[in-house]
Amino acid sequence: MNQKLILGTVQFGLNYGINNSAGKPSGKDAFDILDIASQLGINCLDTADAYGDSISIIGQYHKRRDVRFKIQSKFKNVNRGHLAETAKKSLENLNIGEFEVYSFHSFSDYLDNQNLMSEVIELKSKGLVRKIGISVYTNRELEKVIEDANINVIQLPYNILDNENLRGIILERIKQKEKEIHIRSVFLQGLFFMDIEDYPEKLTPLRPYMQTIHHYCKTRSLSIQSLALSYALYNKNIDYVLIGVDTGSQLLKNIESIQNHEEAFKFINNTVFVKETDLLNPVNWK
Repeated sequence: MNQKLILGTVQFGLNYGINNSAGKPSGKDAFDILDIASQLGINCLDTADAYGDSISIIGQYHKRRDVRFKIQSKFKNVNRGHLAETAKKSLENLNIGEFEVYSFHSFSDYLDNQNLMSEVIELKSKGLVRKIGISVYTNRELEKVIEDANINVIQLPYNILDNENLRGIILERIKQKEKEIHIRSVFLQGLFFMDIEDYPEKLTPLRPYMQTIHHYCKTRSLSIQSLALSYALYNKNIDYVLIGVDTGSQLLKNIESIQNHEEAFKFINNTVFVKETDLLNPVNWK
């Protein structure tokens, strides 16, 4: 299952996550995380131009270690005619020759900058980009991009709340179009690890769903960490699962928790039907 994991690196460059009280890791800690990821067989990292100095940290790691990760990155706010320049600068900073995936950072970037598609296609033809991707949030956005033959990879949220009941049919359709599915937000930015009573007031409608899940986990001696990560990893339609961590030990614990909890997965699919779907998008938490 480790080969199905992609390590997210937004934490390297920004203070990220609702349950993150430590801030972004130091350069040494970031290197430790990358060392452990490499040792565990994780060979791909997810980053973006908008992730602070994440790209710089990865590039420094590549220069100082005899390791080269595959990199998928996202671009935004690039003016027409400047994408090649932006991509080449990032590749140079990362100390690599090509992007495994180069993506529109959001659906709005894709919608408002269709002129950039021809430029990223040209980068692909020149061997600087292997696959073209896009990061989306909603099923409505997915409906718009599924038919785009130029898009090879779609990254979207999926977790024990934003689950098969909300995403199952659309995941099937994506696979029918022979596109890769990359999943993020398996821990919903760390929300699943917070004490339910500490949820911000705006997120109180999510409490009953999480109380149900926590009760199920407690009665079966199952960790929420194991259930949440494994739920995505064992979905046959999902090609890769992106996770972010704050420490190397956290990454190890995540890996050790992976297990096929088939009955628990059925419980989620048969029991958890979130009506307040807008709250599953962290953009709406403010």
